[in-house]
Parts: sequence; C-alpha cells; structure tokens
Amino acid sequence: MARPARFLLGQRVAAGLTAGWRDLRDFDAATCFLSERERWFLWLPALLGSGIVLYFLLPAEPPLLPSRMGIAAGIVVLLLALRRPPWHLPVLAAFAVCCGLWLAAERSAAVSAPVLQRPSGAVWLEGRVVEVEPRDAGHRLLLDDLVLPGFTAAETPQRLRITLRRDGDPLWPGDRIRVRAMLLPPPEPAMPGAFDFARYAWFRQIGGVGYAISTPEAMPSGEEAGLRDNAMLALSALRQDWTRRIAAQTEGAGGTIATALMTGVRGPIPDHIDAAFRDSGLAHVLSISGLHLTLVAGLLFFLVRAVLALSPALALRYPIKKWAAGVALLGALAYTLVSGSALPTLRALLMIALALLAVMLDRRAITLRAVAWAALLMLVLWPDSLLDPGFQMSFAAVTALVAAFEDLAPRLTRWRQQAGGLRIALLWLIGVMAASLVAGLGSSLFAAYHFNRVADYALIANLLAAPLVDFWIMPLVVLAFILMPLGLEVLALTPMVWGVDLLIALAQWVAGWPDAVGTVPAMPGWGLAGVTLGGLWLCLWRRRWRWLGVISICAGAASPWLAAQPDLLVSGDGRLLAARAQDGHVYFSSTPPRGFTAEAWWERLGAPPLYPWPALRRNETEGRAGADGSLRCDPAGCAWRHQGFLVAFPRQPQAIAEDCRHADAVIATQMPVRYRCPSARVVIDRNDLWRNGTHALYLDAQAGIRVVTVAHVRARRPWVIARGHGAMRDNEIAP
Repeated sequence: MARPARFLLGQRVAAGLTAGWRDLRDFDAATCFLSERERWFLWLPALLGSGIVLYFLLPAEPPLLPSRMGIAAGIVVLLLALRRPPWHLPVLAAFAVCCGLWLAAERSAAVSAPVLQRPSGAVWLEGRVVEVEPRDAGHRLLLDDLVLPGFTAAETPQRLRITLRRDGDPLWPGDRIRVRAMLLPPPEPAMPGAFDFARYAWFRQIGGVGYAISTPEAMPSGEEAGLRDNAMLALSALRQDWTRRIAAQTEGAGGTIATALMTGVRGPIPDHIDAAFRDSGLAHVLSISGLHLTLVAGLLFFLVRAVLALSPALALRYPIKKWAAGVALLGALAYTLVSGSALPTLRALLMIALALLAVMLDRRAITLRAVAWAALLMLVLWPDSLLDPGFQMSFAAVTALVAAFEDLAPRLTRWRQQAGGLRIALLWLIGVMAASLVAGLGSSLFAAYHFNRVADYALIANLLAAPLVDFWIMPLVVLAFILMPLGLEVLALTPMVWGVDLLIALAQWVAGWPDAVGTVPAMPGWGLAGVTLGGLWLCLWRRRWRWLGVISICAGAASPWLAAQPDLLVSGDGRLLAARAQDGHVYFSSTPPRGFTAEAWWERLGAPPLYPWPALRRNETEGRAGADGSLRCDPAGCAWRHQGFLVAFPRQPQAIAEDCRHADAVIATQMPVRYRCPSARVVIDRNDLWRNGTHALYLDAQAGIRVVTVAHVRARRPWVIARGHGAMRDNEIAP
C-alpha cells in the first residue's frame, strides 16, 4: 500500500514542478505575493524564529539596554511605516526579526544563574529534591536550594543534576538531602557543531552535573516554599507516585513503556528496546507529544459527547459539542501536567487548546493560522525552544499535515459524502498511510540533522502501529487515568501492557529488516536553513510558486554530502583521535566507539567503517602501520599522511623537535609545545586542547589546513566557560 501513496505524491510533486517551470516565463513575484495576502501572517513565526537564530549565532552576548531601546525605537518606526503602505511590510519583517533577537536575549538574562567553572572533586552537598527520575540503573535527581561547602552564594548553582547508583530510602520531591558527590560543569559539545548540553542546561538553570558516591541522608526541611514551588513539588510528587504505582502493577519492557506513555518517565526503558523503536521509526510513540495528546483529547471529546447525546433533552437544548470540547481541553491539560510538561507536550497542548477553543467559538479548528499562533506563543514564552529537536520535528510534521489537509479538504469532504461503510474504512486506511507519509517527510530531514540517521521503513512501521496505538493502547491509557483515583488502574494496565508488548514486537521486527537505518553525515547549518525555508515556502503559500520550495529542500537534503567533513578529530582531553584513511574508512582510537564523545563522532561522520588505531605492545620498539598504510605509530609517536600533508602526533618530548622540522601539523595531545616549529603550519598542544576543546582539521591540497574548534563555534556566551587566555584562533593556511 506504501508504493501507490509514494507514487501519487511523487506524481503530484512532479506535476507541480512542471507547471511551475512552464509558468516561470510569465512569473510575476509581486502579483503572486499580493494575491497571497491572507497568508502573510503565517510567516510571522518564521521571522521571529530568524531573530532567535541570529541571537544564537552572535559571537558575544548583546547588551540588554541598547536592545530594549532599539525595540522601543522600532515600535515608533513601525507605527510611522503603517501609514505608508509600500514600506510597512519590510519594516514589519525587520521588526519581527529584531523582536526575536531581543526575546532570546531577555530569556537568557532571565534564567541567568551560576555555573560550575571546574570539577569540584568529592564534595558534600545539601539540597532539595525537585525531580526523581528512575533510570535503568539507579535514579537521576534534580536538586535546588543548594548548599555547597567552599562555594560562595555567587558561585553556587541554582540547580544540579546528579545520578544515584546506590539504593537507599525512597526519595520524594520536596525532601531535603545531604550526599557526597563528584560534580562537573555541564559538558561542552563533543565536536564543533554538535549538540551543546551546556546551552541546554543554561536555559534550565542547571549549573552542574555529577554522580553521588554515598547514600543520601535525610535532612530537616528548610524554609517554607512559596505557593508556586509547593504546587510544582506536589505535582512532581503525584507524578512520581503514579509512576511507582504503574511500575508495581506491570512487568517487563511493556510496563516501562506503559509508564512512559502515562507519566512521561522514559528512564527505565531498556536500551535495546529504545534502539528498536528508534531504528523502526516509532521513537515518537515513546515521547508524549501531539499524537498522544490528540488521541486523549479526541477520545474524551467523543466519549463525553456520546454520553451527553444519550439524553435528548440535553442534546436538543444545550451545546453539548462545546461542553465536550471543554472537558477534552481539561483532560489534555491534566495529561500535560502529569506527564511532566515537556516542550513537545506544551506545543501540542497549545495546538489542541486553540483547536478546541475554535470549536467552542464555532470556528474552523484545523488551520495553519492556529499552528502559527501556537508557534508564536512558544517562541515568545520560550525562545530557546526553537533549537530543541522536538520543537522543530513536531512543528514540521504538524505544518506539513495541516497544509496537506487544507489542500485536500474539499476533495476529502466529497469522498466522505459519497462513501459507504467499506469505502469509509478504506478512506481511513489511506488517510492513516498518507498522514504517516506526510508527517514522516516533514520531520525526517530534521531528524537527520539532529540524529544523523533516517529510519527507512518508518512509513510501514507507523502504518502497522497506528491501529494498535489508536484503538488499543491510548484508549486504555485514558481508562487507566480515570481508574487511578479509585485504585482500579490494574484493570486497564494489564490489557494495555499486552498491546504494548505487541508494539515492541512490531518495532523489533521492523528494526531487524535489512538496511532498516540509513546514516547521514553531519548536515551543515545552511542545509538545515534550506530545508526549513523550502518547507515553509511549500506549505505556507497556495499558488504554484510554492513548488519552488522543493528546490531548496533538495539542496538542504543533499548538503551533508556537499559540505566538507573533518579529516581529523582530536578530543579536548587528547585521549580520543579519529583520522580519515585513504579508502574512506576512519582510524579510531576507540574501536568500536565507546562513550558519548566517540559515538557522537562516529554518527556525525556518517557511521563510516572503522580501522583500529595502531597500538603498540609494551616494550615494543618497532613501529606498526595502519590498515591502509597512511597511519604509522612507533614508541616516539604517530605519523599520518593525507592529501599530501604529514601530521605528527609526538608521544615523547624529544620527538617534538624532529616533528617540528618535517611535519605540516604537530599535535601533542599530552604535552605542551614551548618553542616555535619551523616546518609545522599548525601546532596544537595540550594547552590548546584544554582551552578550545575538540579540534576538527580539514585538509585540502589546494586550500591548505583549516582548523575549527569547539571554542570558536561556541564563541563568548554566558553558558561557555572561559579557560585561560590566548584561545587558539582558527587557521586557514595556504599550502
């Protein structure tokens, strides 16, 4: 069934491109733009988002006072421009971009909190438990109201996230504990352009991470928390209580997924099960977002409306449809609060709230205007959410779905009016398949950018999983919530786990198919921009010129193979190295890749086949060559030849002098280089690695050697820890 859907979609795209090319000779951009006047508002979130992206691309933090004065001046200019129609649109667009930049700067200042500047070593800390998240081994705690010996108030983080690996008394939100732990600053990106956890932690006021080395000790409660804090702690405690109740009444992997679907706690899910869902394209089922909230709200809406319709007096005299919409909205809100209020869930709640409010006000519920309003609210309240993979993927999928629905709605209405029971069932099946295809196409390139992988059989997996999730698992989720206050949730949890077990079997089956996962090298920022702009152009406009967006999408999709990939990577601690071989393999000092940094490198390089880094046995005096001969190591160090360049990795101080006379680049990972190298065009030593983090080297016979570091990409931002002075600049040296 998937092939006809793909064929029809491809046929439609080809027809649109052909018609657009035919009309290109008579194309008038001004006429097209003016004819789409009712769609202009839809671009406002995109303009606001452009300003937010601009903020994160700045090399330093913008000062707030000039930003606020600039916004005030911009309002005056905008009011004046509104009286001059030819100028009001570009002024409004520029003002929206400036507002995005200003909102992001204000948000960064509002969450400003101390960050650990160095590892603490073993230290006793005291704090209040905010969240307790079960993990596959132990628990992960979020602590606030901290007391750290040896740290002043200005140095003490607002929050810490630590992992407990020792069993002790159960901990609950609001408990005050004392524990001995090893603390670290939030980690920097694994390589230039990779995910920046420190930036993520900054906007959540997490100033450090670590792990406990003792059992937590209960401490007397401190000062009475405020009303807002008490409400948050009570909600977190309720979530933890329900999580434990569900875990106590379910078993196996099915029970952990049932917990994730109800309370959003995914930590206990076994790694191999999580990998199977990811490789089959069903990972979105495990994360509470639009799918789950829509099903819960939809089930409540139809259930309440059906029950009220049993009474003719109510059905004929009162607006039971609006009442049902109100109950569904309250249910969606409760589900969001219980499940942890993650950003994808909040985005879905805003969308559903706007749709249900439209029902109450007798307006059309599913429109791109509602999607735009939801995006605007998210970006105004949480500008940093724009960088979240869940935000990008969910809005991409929803925008594509709603745009396709708006385009096909008249045709679907005609088909439904003329259809019988069998034809309606067939239409539902085709609709599920088309929705999976459209949502997958809308979000797959964003998944490729963030996770460097694409599930090749996601359409088939989602088509097979849809009936199971829609008609078995999620209705039982709603029933379990209803039975929770009565203590009878086991009546719904038991059959729910049966359905989840079938879903697990389906995910493992599809993930085991040949070539189930396609790997993608790291996509450059301009590639993501091309995909985003092309997708918006295709979805937001209505005339034929929208098909020009396909060109931008294709360029962005091809960008991972068009952009240069690093030839050499050196980690910030000098312990991990990766060098490209002549035959496309990569020499890796950790084979197979172990640890977060090694796995991130391997994935962002496109999961290439690996060669082990030549290793010498103890007391071995002769050197060893790598598999293709381009890398050779001996007791004094290693030498790597690539693109006509010689790169040396000295292991002994006396080897540096010789390498400096012959090599084009010298990389001393475990020692400083204290003198000038006459031959080497690039010199990187231990101090450079410590100051600037992971180094990526690009070798080109024509352009020379270019070095990009994590410090250069991150620039001087509040979440970046400054390490010493004289940070190494990026080099671009002619041969």
